[in-house]
Amino acid sequence: MARETKGNPMNSRKKVAIRAAMSSKNKEQSGEQCQPKAPCSKFQQLPQALVLEILSSLSIKTLLNCRCVCKDWLSIISDPQFTKLHSSRSPVGILIKTYPPIRKSRKLDFTHIEDCAGSDLLLEKIRFNPQNSLPIGAMPEFRLINSCNGLLCLSGPNRDYPCFVCNPILGEHISIPPTNLSRNKCFFVGLGFSNGTSEYKLLQMTNGTEAEIYTIGTGVWRSIGNAPGDIDQLPFNPFLHGALHWVSYSSTVPDFIHSFDFEREQFRPLPVPSLLGNRFSDCYILEVVGGCLCFSVFDDDYSKFDMWVMKEYGVQGSWTKVLVFGNLYECPEERICHVYEPIMFLRNGEILLLFNNCAVVCYNQETKSFREIRITWTRSPFEAIAYSPSFVSLYNVSKGEEVKSWISLGGYGLRSLYAVSTWVML
Repeated sequence: MARETKGNPMNSRKKVAIRAAMSSKNKEQSGEQCQPKAPCSKFQQLPQALVLEILSSLSIKTLLNCRCVCKDWLSIISDPQFTKLHSSRSPVGILIKTYPPIRKSRKLDFTHIEDCAGSDLLLEKIRFNPQNSLPIGAMPEFRLINSCNGLLCLSGPNRDYPCFVCNPILGEHISIPPTNLSRNKCFFVGLGFSNGTSEYKLLQMTNGTEAEIYTIGTGVWRSIGNAPGDIDQLPFNPFLHGALHWVSYSSTVPDFIHSFDFEREQFRPLPVPSLLGNRFSDCYILEVVGGCLCFSVFDDDYSKFDMWVMKEYGVQGSWTKVLVFGNLYECPEERICHVYEPIMFLRNGEILLLFNNCAVVCYNQETKSFREIRITWTRSPFEAIAYSPSFVSLYNVSKGEEVKSWISLGGYGLRSLYAVSTWVML
C-alpha cells in the first residue's frame, strides 16, 4: 500500500524563504545592496567547479528553494554554464495532463521520480497552471505539442489560437507569430534545437508538401521547400540527436521513421526493425525512452505488443526487441483489450507505462508483473509523458524577442509551485 505524507503547503521553512526573497526584492528596489548571509558567503568560497557540481545534483524543488536564498545563488543557478550542466543530469519525470469530462483542463502536474531501496519510489510533485507558469491566458484549454531541453511547445485547442514556447519551471514564455502559410492548412508544428548554432527552432508543415522554419530571435517564418506529404501527429518527446522523429499511421507498419534535422534543416528517413516485415497493425507508438528511439507495435488484433529499442542511432541492425507483452485482452469474448504506452526506464530496470490512459503502472522484467503507481488521483483520462525540466531561460535564447515572465525572485508564482509539492513513498 502506498504511504503518502503531505506537509503543510506553506510550512515555516518555505515561509521564511519567501519572506527572505521578498525582503531581498524590496531592498533591491530601494537601492540597498543584497548581501548574502554567512552560510551563503562560506559556500561561495568553495571552488566554482565544486559549487556547480553540488547544485547540479539537487532536485528541481530544492533548486527552486535555493534561488530564494540570496542573489549569489540565484546568479549561479541562472548562469548558462550551470543550466547546461544541470540539463545533462536532469532526471526524467512524468508530466500529467488530465481530460476532465465537464470542465476543461488548464493545468499540468509534474512528478519527479527517485528510485529508493527495493521497490519503493520517492515522488515529488509540482503543479503548473495559468497563475504561476502556463501562458494560456483566456484559452479554454491547450494542447501539448512537444518538449525540447526542458522547454514546452503549447498551442490552443484549434488553429485560431497562438503557439507558445515556455519554461514552466521559470514561468517564462514567448508567443510565436502566425506562420506565412494558411493556418487552415497547417497541421504540424514541433520545437527543436540546433547544436551547431545554439538556436531553438519550430518546424511547421501543411497537409500538402510545404514546410517552414521559425528561428526564435528572428521574428519571421521562412520556407525550406518541400516536406513529406504523409505526416500525422507528433509524439510529445520526439527530440533526439538534434532531430524530431515521427511515423505515418496506416494499416501496416511503416517502412521507415520520418526525421527532421534542425541543424541541416533537412528531412531524412530512419529504418524500422527489419524483422517487422509487412506486419499489419493500425497501432504503433514511437517515443524517445531512455535516450533511445523506442518503437512499440501492437498485433492487428491487439492481443500483444512488441517493444523495440534502437541501441545505436540510425543503425537498423541495432534495433533490439526488449519486451513482449501478451494476453492484453481484458475480456476476450468482447475483444476488449489493454493498451500500454512506455514512458520511462527506471534505474532498477523496471519500466513505467501508461495504462489505458487511466493509470501509470510499473513493470518488473524479472517477475513479469505490474503494480500501479499513484502518480495522480484523478478519475478522468489523462496523458502521462516523460519530461525533463530545466533552467534554460528564454531570456538567454530569445535574442531580443519579447519574453514574458510570471516568476521573479520572491514572486508569487514560485510560491504557487511549492504549494502542491508532495512526497509519496510506495
